[in-house]
Amino acid sequence: MVISDRVNDLLDDIIKTRRELHQIPETGFDLYDTQRYIMGKLAECKPDSMRKIASTGVKAVFYTNGATETVAFRADMDALNANEANQTVYRSKREGKMHACGHDGHMAILLALAKLISENRDNLTYNVVLLFQPGEEGCGGARRMIEEGALQSPHIDRIYGLHLWPSVPKGKIGVRWGYLMAQTSDFEITVGGKSAHASTPQMGIDAIVISAQLINMLQTVITRNVDPHQDALLTLGTICGGTSHNVIADKVKISGTLRVFNNALFDSLIERMKSVMDGLNLATGATFELNEQVHYPCVSNPRSMVEEFYTVLDSMDDAVLVEPAMAAEDFAEYQEKTDGLFFFLGIGGGKGGVPLHSGNFDFDEDALLYGIEAFKRILNI
Repeated sequence: MVISDRVNDLLDDIIKTRRELHQIPETGFDLYDTQRYIMGKLAECKPDSMRKIASTGVKAVFYTNGATETVAFRADMDALNANEANQTVYRSKREGKMHACGHDGHMAILLALAKLISENRDNLTYNVVLLFQPGEEGCGGARRMIEEGALQSPHIDRIYGLHLWPSVPKGKIGVRWGYLMAQTSDFEITVGGKSAHASTPQMGIDAIVISAQLINMLQTVITRNVDPHQDALLTLGTICGGTSHNVIADKVKISGTLRVFNNALFDSLIERMKSVMDGLNLATGATFELNEQVHYPCVSNPRSMVEEFYTVLDSMDDAVLVEPAMAAEDFAEYQEKTDGLFFFLGIGGGKGGVPLHSGNFDFDEDALLYGIEAFKRILNI
């Protein structure tokens, strides 16, 4: 995709913005410094309205006389709880927090788009809404944005979002219609037993032994209940239990994630997990509590929006048909309320081929130009 001269001219500003945001990472909804920074930059672009939303999010609106449609663009704001291993001059100044998922780049793209919108008010044919969203990393931020009016006043007809993606070549757009990212549910299982001294195990109900049985049985939920041609993933990530080496544990907590691309399959797998627990309850007397902590629907792109998006590219060579990713994205929440398109912005492996969520994650910042150019072309400015 050929980058316009005006977008190329923004590179120094984009790098500066991205690096300033990179140095002040915040997590969840505690994004007060990030919100203050964004609102300061947006104020320079003179939106018709700007307000705080979802605690530390930002919604900015640019109205256009005579416009009959409103187009929105969304960037996520939150960082990760991770220690940065990079030794760059712009490394994180916050111990234990880092923009290791590229959200600093997403915000820089949207702030650059705000500048282009400000410069091209007379050429706009749509109302434009810019949404800066907190709490994407497992906190349900999109849902809260929607509940507080992100898609209303004005009513949003279409919404666009992107994510930096290491496996897509730099300068390319990764996209597909239909399922792009998985439906995801993070969960916690509490196994309740009965405490007893290790010398009298018959007096207790050993939550650790029963948890071991549960873990083994849960592995069959996917391997023996899902058609091999369907994509599904069940991962158990943590287990915590016990108080002493010589005491039968009365409680164990197990956490994990379930990821699929089919709503009916998701429901059936949850029921299968519950059936396994019911069986162990009958066999052992232990109790089981399944708590779904975060549930994101699938990111699924309408074919009509993808085909229309192809028309803004220079050629089909600018796009890469990507396979569905098992990663989750709460942009899906917006897609359940209005037409929405989500795509991957290629960074060609990033610097050193390091994956997302790594303490060494970094990328060549000129890759952000392609995201700005794509959004600019969607608005035809």
